[in-house]
Amino acid sequence: MKKAVMNNYVDRLEHNLEKILSDTAIPAPLIRDAMRYSLRSGGKRIRPLLVYLGGELLNLPLEVLDILATAIELTHCYSLIHDDLPAMDNDDFRRGKPSCHKAFDEATAILAGDGLQALALEHLLTQLINFLPATVVVTVCRKLLAASGVQGMISGQSLDLSILSHTSVDEEQLRQIHQLKTGQLISACFDMVLAAAPDTTAAVQQSLRSFAAHLGLVFQMQDDFLDHYAAEVLGKKQSSDLANQKTTFATLYSREDLAQLVNDEFQLAYDALVIFGDKAKSLLSLTQQLHQRSKI
Repeated sequence: MKKAVMNNYVDRLEHNLEKILSDTAIPAPLIRDAMRYSLRSGGKRIRPLLVYLGGELLNLPLEVLDILATAIELTHCYSLIHDDLPAMDNDDFRRGKPSCHKAFDEATAILAGDGLQALALEHLLTQLINFLPATVVVTVCRKLLAASGVQGMISGQSLDLSILSHTSVDEEQLRQIHQLKTGQLISACFDMVLAAAPDTTAAVQQSLRSFAAHLGLVFQMQDDFLDHYAAEVLGKKQSSDLANQKTTFATLYSREDLAQLVNDEFQLAYDALVIFGDKAKSLLSLTQQLHQRSKI
């Protein structure tokens, strides 16, 4: 993927995130500050890029993709704020900066996360209606809510906290937990795009959903691999999962076996894009860049 294309999408996203914070009436300035702090904490904006590139394949208007990409990033940011809380993963830093609850306080972090989640839904409901029929807007919202709510991310986090500290967790259980906690929001990037393009063929729908499922799983496999082994190479701080002795893919598999699993999952993701031919060149390029993360 040309760097200029990716940079253009990221620039659009950053502009839209700042605009929504500036334009929304937020009587509590501390909450606005905490939301802005968290949204500006860095990150590769992978989920919004998946929305833009998936939408390209379906020829969706850029204005619609802007709205979907903004909503997915607001939701993702909310989840990270809450994940870092002492009652959750208890991480004091996020991307090299103090986590929201450290930069502010726990109450402010909780409320800022709640605010971002609500803002994501409000943004979809109030902006998509300018471009899509009301029934389609509702379907798009339901896709995001299902992925981020009790059917997806919330249950995944609960299972993570309650089960992964048990040494008896097997691969099937681990895959299920991370499919909920991480994979569902990756899938939502494409589910929302597909919902906004209801005339998409069944074959295309299946291909994008298969791609999302494999990418969502391999994201977690990569994170586990890097958390476990990158410290040796990159001097990274030990992750909270390792410190808390949680079961991860890196504790279930040897380094060589996990590296092979990562490669296998990426190959399945690549295979799912074959149906699109050269039209998927940008999405394929982004996927290849993500694949490089685990090659340490």
